[in-house]
Amino acid sequence: MLAASSSPGGDVHIGARLAELAQSHPDRSAIVDDAGTWTFQRFHQRITRFGNAMHGLGLAKGDRIALLLPDCREYLEADYGAMAAGFVRVPMDPRLTRPELVALLQCAGVRALVTHTTFSDKLDKLADDVATLQSIVFVGKGAVLDYETLLAKSSEQALSIGDGEDLATLNFSGGTTGAPKAVMLRHRNLMTVAANTIQGFDIKSDAVFLNVRPLWPIAQVILMSHLFAGATVMLGGRFDADRLAAMIDESGATRTSLVPTQLVRWIEHLKSSDRMPKLEAIYVGGSRIPSAVFEHALDLLGPRIGVLYGMTEAPICSYLQPQELAGEERSRLMESVGRPLPAYRVRLAGVEENAVDASGEILVQGDNVMAGYWRNEDATYQALRDGWLHTGDIGAFGGDGHLSIVGRLKEVIRSGSSSIMPKEVEDVIAAHPAVGEVAVLGLPDTEWGEAVTAFVVLKSGMSATEHDLVEHCRAHLASYKKPRAVRFVASLPRSHYGKVIRAELLAQVAS
Repeated sequence: MLAASSSPGGDVHIGARLAELAQSHPDRSAIVDDAGTWTFQRFHQRITRFGNAMHGLGLAKGDRIALLLPDCREYLEADYGAMAAGFVRVPMDPRLTRPELVALLQCAGVRALVTHTTFSDKLDKLADDVATLQSIVFVGKGAVLDYETLLAKSSEQALSIGDGEDLATLNFSGGTTGAPKAVMLRHRNLMTVAANTIQGFDIKSDAVFLNVRPLWPIAQVILMSHLFAGATVMLGGRFDADRLAAMIDESGATRTSLVPTQLVRWIEHLKSSDRMPKLEAIYVGGSRIPSAVFEHALDLLGPRIGVLYGMTEAPICSYLQPQELAGEERSRLMESVGRPLPAYRVRLAGVEENAVDASGEILVQGDNVMAGYWRNEDATYQALRDGWLHTGDIGAFGGDGHLSIVGRLKEVIRSGSSSIMPKEVEDVIAAHPAVGEVAVLGLPDTEWGEAVTAFVVLKSGMSATEHDLVEHCRAHLASYKKPRAVRFVASLPRSHYGKVIRAELLAQVAS
C-alpha cells in the first residue's frame, strides 16, 4: 500500500507509482469498462504509449495537454499518461460552450487537446482561436489524428520519472460565485492526497470502486486513490438512479462516490429489497446533504455513508467515517464533515485552538494545498497568506474535534445591522413538507442593504405560498432572519458537485 508520506522527490511522482503498480501487480484488474478488463500492466503500457506519442508530436516537459472527453477509459489513459510523461494535464468540463472552452484553453496556454468526435461541433478551426494549440487528438472513428493509431505507432520505452515538485495539473475552479481560476497542483500534492485518502478512508487492495461521477473534476482523486491502493476501478458510465443498486450488486462494488443531488435521486428509487451486501462505503461530498435526506438515506442504507470535505485548492481535508453514524450520536454527527485527516492542519481564523462551537473562516495547511493559481499572483496572495490556505468557508469545531461547515464568507447576508447565514434559513425552509429544494441569497435592497430572499422548488404534487413559508420561518427563526421574499422556481442551477450556482440565480434576477 502507498505510504502516507508528504516528502518531496521522485518517490512521490505519479509516473513512479504507476510503474510500481504494473511491476508489483501486473495481472491484477485495474480498470473495468464495457470493453473488458485492463490489468495494471496493460494500463501502464497504454499510458506509456500515450506519453511517448505526445513527445513524438513535439511536446516537451511542462507543456499543457487539455482533456475534453466523455467518462471513458481513454480519459484515464490520457490523464495519467500526460502526468506520468511530465506534461501538465488540464481537464475540461464537457458542458462548456465553445467561447468558454476557448477562454480556458487560452488561459492555460494549451499545446495539445485530447478529445472525442462527439465534441466536433466545438472544435472547428479551434487552432485559429488558440494560438498555442498545435495538435488535436481524437478518440473515436473518422478522426484525422486518431488516438488508437497514435498509440499503436508509439513505443513502450520507459518514461523519464520526474520530481514531486513538478507541476501535474491545472484544474479550473470558479466556485459558485467567481470567475474561473486555474489551480496548480504538483505531483507531491496529488500523491499526498492519495496516500492520506487511502489511509483515512481505509482503502484496501481488494476494494472494488464503482465510478458514476464525471472524471474531469478534482473529485477524481477518489478514483485515483483506489487505483494507487492497488484496488479495482469499475467505470459505470452516467449516473442512473434507477439502475445504481443493481450495478453495485452486479459489479460486486464495495465502494462508490456520489454528490448529494445524486444521493437524493437514488434514495427515491431504493427499495427495501436493495440490500447490496458487499457495499461498505458511499463517499459523499461537494455540498451539504439536507438533514431529512441524510436521515432517510441512513434508514435505508444503514451506516454506509461517509462525508468528506475538500476543495480544488486542497482536496479531501477531512472525512466522517460511515461507522461513526452507527451510534447514538448520529443526529449530531450528520451535521459534520468529520475530523481533519492526520497529515493536515485545520484551524479557524480568529478562534482559539480548543474553542467549541465558535465559528470562523476555515484555514488549511498541508501538502494537499495547491501551489497557487496559474498566472494569477493577486488571487494566489489572497488565498495563501501566512502559510495557510484561506478557504472562504466558515466552520466550527465540536468538542470531539469534528468539523462542521456553517457557510461561505461571501454568502453571508448583511441585512440592516445583522449578519445572516443562508444555511440557517435554508435548513428551516427545507423542513417544510412541501419544499423539495431551496437556496437563500441576499438581494440588493434600498432600505436593508440586502434582503433575505428564498428560491424554492416545491415537491411534485405539493403546494405552498410565500405566506406559508414566511410564517413557517417566523415560527422557527428570529424575525430578522425570515425571508422578505420567496421566489418559486422550476429548478436550481447546480454545479457538477451539486452546489447551487448562486451567480446564475443572481443573473436570473438581474434579467
